[in-house]
Amino acid sequence: MHEDKKQKMVEFWTERARKFGTDPRANTNDIWLREIEIRYVDAALKECAPADALDFGCANGFTSTRLARMNPNTRITGVDINADMIAVGNQYARDNKIGNLDFLCLDILSTDLGKSFDSIFAVRVFQNIQSAELQYKAADILAGLLRPGGTLLYIESYVDGYKRLNDDRVALGLSPLPIHPHLTLLTDAFDQHVAGTLKLVRRDAISSSYYYCTRLLYSQIAHLSGEVIDYNHPIHQVASQLPQIGDYGPQRACVFRKA
Repeated sequence: MHEDKKQKMVEFWTERARKFGTDPRANTNDIWLREIEIRYVDAALKECAPADALDFGCANGFTSTRLARMNPNTRITGVDINADMIAVGNQYARDNKIGNLDFLCLDILSTDLGKSFDSIFAVRVFQNIQSAELQYKAADILAGLLRPGGTLLYIESYVDGYKRLNDDRVALGLSPLPIHPHLTLLTDAFDQHVAGTLKLVRRDAISSSYYYCTRLLYSQIAHLSGEVIDYNHPIHQVASQLPQIGDYGPQRACVFRKA
């Protein structure tokens, strides 16, 4: 069952790599959510100023590329199990002569990277791993790749956050947001597992206001007016620039440090 779920995940991302190439929509249609995520990771990198960082599950390298340009003194290595995504990232890095950026196609669950890092970040990656057991294993491997004092940052979607959001959508007469069948959403137990090895520095609802504005307010307005949801609608851009207040929506960001 797990292998079947993994295969569906690989096929899903292969299709998006071939369809979108270097476009940010290869990772998600919600391009303004990507901006929130990139700003958060960039602030964390600037705070710790790592010599090198690992982008775990880098997809087509859009985030890796942006962060490499924003942090020229940090060498960023992007890894992903999808060869089509890595091919896109490598080509873009070569074409744009980004010297502090490397891409590797590998599965850390079965392949030793052979080096350590000052910082590791993952954006919506653990949720693509096919079981909680393998999520824990991947987290343990990443913790082992960190140097003393290094940081692990991940931004993921959680079961309870999705449930609350979908309950509110149904109460408004909206359909619940679908969850792709290849996803394994996180629970608090995952964070507790990581905390058994690394020290929790902070935990943030980085897109709380964004989800409230776009998945409830805008969705209800679109529903009442008969409009089709458009991720390029100005409300997405505006919502991405608002203070992210409260603890709403499925996303959480966690930052851990190795002793």
